[in-house]
Amino acid sequence: MSRAHRRTLIIRRHVALAAVIASLILAALPRAAAAESGMLHAGDSVLLDAGGSPLLLRCVNLGAWLNPEGYLVGEGSFAALTTSPSEIRERLAALVGPAKAASFWQDWTRAFVAESDFKRLKEKGFNCVRLPLTAKTLVAGETGERVLLDAAAIAPVDRAVAWGAAYGIYVFLDLHDAPGGQNSLASVSDVPSTDRVARLWQGPTAAQNRRLTIRLWHALAQRYAEASVVGGYDLLNEPELPTGIAPAELARLYDDIIAAIRTVDHAHLIVLEGNHYAHDFAALGTPADANVMYEFHEYALFNRAWRAPTQQTLQPFLALRAATKKPLWLGEFGEETAPWQANMVRLMQANGIGWAVWPWKRIDFRNGHPVIATIAVPPAWKEIAGYLVGRGFARKPPAALAEQAMAQMLEAIRTANCREDEAVEKVLAGE
Repeated sequence: MSRAHRRTLIIRRHVALAAVIASLILAALPRAAAAESGMLHAGDSVLLDAGGSPLLLRCVNLGAWLNPEGYLVGEGSFAALTTSPSEIRERLAALVGPAKAASFWQDWTRAFVAESDFKRLKEKGFNCVRLPLTAKTLVAGETGERVLLDAAAIAPVDRAVAWGAAYGIYVFLDLHDAPGGQNSLASVSDVPSTDRVARLWQGPTAAQNRRLTIRLWHALAQRYAEASVVGGYDLLNEPELPTGIAPAELARLYDDIIAAIRTVDHAHLIVLEGNHYAHDFAALGTPADANVMYEFHEYALFNRAWRAPTQQTLQPFLALRAATKKPLWLGEFGEETAPWQANMVRLMQANGIGWAVWPWKRIDFRNGHPVIATIAVPPAWKEIAGYLVGRGFARKPPAALAEQAMAQMLEAIRTANCREDEAVEKVLAGE
């Protein structure tokens, strides 16, 4: 080997080594930036607060506030589980007209969650909320490569951030309904019940929907970059890649979103959910960012192994934490008996994993699955609920009845008018 050739090889090795070191430094920068700016951030296998101390998240999901899932607000039927929030909005508009329906939903956002709720959550021992967001209402349009946020849709998010700052409650932004839908469940990802296709991943609009998702997160990160009370960005709720779509596509989209966020926000925690409804993290590989927390969801109804939660059922997620040195978060659980929910909280506490109960508030099912705040459904709302959620043979009610139902429901959803289960509340707050 000639001296010139040897010198060339040495230079190439040094360049490659420098590139590796640079990538490691760049990946670690967000975690360092978060620590310096007073943000929550990922430590080695543990979530750290602004001062660098371990923090156990004790949260509620503010479901049904900004995305009215049928089973939470309509009725406890199969139709309610298979109807999208957009369809509920459309049917209400068909009953009373678009203007009155839009006014109702604005009043809904002011009644369902108020400043007093944040104050009460803090007093009860909770330290964060997970806030589900829907792209269909947030995106007002695009200009060039930038998303324009709808003023009315982002206003309650701004209020939640302000209330969180006032009462020491972290707010996690959860893209619950991504453009096109990140899974095929109508009630979860807002895909049409008549066309249950996750068009974030497949179909002629998939590429466009992914671009819009990236740009939406860029807009949100730009808006809340300096808000230290925003605990983190939950990039996609319960993704489910259809058959034929490579699992690596999820990791690729996550990396693209993170890259866009980091152009305007170098500090906030990134929260990643696994494939198959926040269960499978095998395809995620090494995230393009050090300031990451992994989020999983568990319901006994959908996973037989979790009907009696034990250390063994939790083991796959503990193995993920051990392998990656990233903190874990149980971002959703609930809709079960009080003993089951208590068992889940004890299991998470014993393993240093934060939790967020789903939901905080919903209509009364009378099924033995308590929530913190139960809405007593008004008589008139019961009469129109079947139509709103698309129940078979449900007749279209008269507009006068719908307007009466709307007025009654706006009072019923106020927390002060809900039935509070203090025993369950204490359990879920980790007392």
